[in-house]
Amino acid sequence: MLIDINSSWHSANQAPISTLKYIQNTNFITSFSSSFRRTRRARKTFVSQKPTPPSIHPPTVRRPSDWAPPRNGSVSDSPNSASTSRSGADIELELFLELLPSRMRRELCMHRELGDLIEVVMDLGRKPLARFPSGDWVISEQIVKHEDLKHAISKVGDFSDDNRSGIDRSLHRISAIRNRKMQVIGLTCRVGRAVAGSAEIICDLVEGGGSILVIGPPGVGKTTLIREIARMLADDHMKRVVIVDTSNEIGGDGDVPHSGIGRARRMQVPNVNMQHSVMIEAVENHMPETIIIDEIGTELEALAASTIAQRGVQLVGTAHGMTIDNIVKNPSLQILVGGIESVTLGDEEAKKRKVQKTILERKGPPTFTCAVEMISRTECRVHHRLDATVDAILAGKLPLFEVRQMDAEHHEPLKVTPILRGSYPEESELTINEDKSAEMESDEDSEDEDYASNQFKNRSIKRSVRKPSPPVCVYTYRERKLL
Repeated sequence: MLIDINSSWHSANQAPISTLKYIQNTNFITSFSSSFRRTRRARKTFVSQKPTPPSIHPPTVRRPSDWAPPRNGSVSDSPNSASTSRSGADIELELFLELLPSRMRRELCMHRELGDLIEVVMDLGRKPLARFPSGDWVISEQIVKHEDLKHAISKVGDFSDDNRSGIDRSLHRISAIRNRKMQVIGLTCRVGRAVAGSAEIICDLVEGGGSILVIGPPGVGKTTLIREIARMLADDHMKRVVIVDTSNEIGGDGDVPHSGIGRARRMQVPNVNMQHSVMIEAVENHMPETIIIDEIGTELEALAASTIAQRGVQLVGTAHGMTIDNIVKNPSLQILVGGIESVTLGDEEAKKRKVQKTILERKGPPTFTCAVEMISRTECRVHHRLDATVDAILAGKLPLFEVRQMDAEHHEPLKVTPILRGSYPEESELTINEDKSAEMESDEDSEDEDYASNQFKNRSIKRSVRKPSPPVCVYTYRERKLL
């Protein structure tokens, strides 16, 4: 029988009574004491050879500031901020990869551009495709089966009326293609990311307080931009921001919104056809200072946006299109730029303007103050005066705008003075022939240029230029008319 000498008398007090009586009736104690005296000296050597136990440090407590993404593209002072922010992005990417079958997941994880993955397309009976900025890539030579689609559907929530779904607490969007029997035969799985600092390219427009219309084709980064705008307005400018999230693409799927929107509140839309009513409800019930709307596509939604603008609420919305000209020619969205009407002029007025007797004019003020045309994720065109741009388009003239470019690898806060036209003579694509443009410009164009130059001078007083070359390049450029 072995007894641990290091144990205290507490263990002896807890021993059964039968055991204690057995020890007392036998000569176990005498034999044990003699053996203990013989091995006492040797025991000291054993104790000295025992390694010292390692020191145990209390676990570190991670505060919300440690894992929150850095704001305005700045690096957090916390030592754990870089690792935790990367792990957060990796965790969301892992959630996305779980949608794929194991054979597709293994092949896709070996791709060198996995961090820049845009979306994965799985159509029944075809090879799965992964789309990267460099182009499409075949994931596997094996075609997609029903089991693969069922596996992906089991990992997401229920599909809404617009055949969209998502992963809880993430920004990923899964869109379904159905057959006539309403069975899913294809999936488009798009990766959603919250990119801190992506709105710094138009930070002056955000700080100005005007309503901003973001225009661009699908997949160019409109939703990512307005998500960051919502966070900037809510966290940095301390405004009451409400997001009308029709497909949960801005705030993510689930009842708890994604941390990428900051302090902004999110209102979900139960039905895609109810977006316009939820927009009015947000203004009437929740007293917002700014409303964020994604994908304004119907006439009712455009009318609701116009009504909200008349109530003094700042609007930030997106619409599909390449340029403002596409919005002007879209009957459902014309009200966003003020509406278009046909006007018949008198003979004298037509001769004075040197135009036909029937012309197109703008009905009223636009819903938005300025507009941003997204060319890519790091380049855009800015129209500071949307009303002047629409008037120029209707008059057959060339609108005035800025071309801005941002260095995608720059991580510091971006501040730059807008540069006047003519400051970059070496840029062949952005240089204007002064002798030809001077003959074509009218009095209205000169007024627009004076307004733009005054705006640039006022901003140059408030903002500072960083040297060497800033990460955002701003140019004033008059578009050439296509023959």
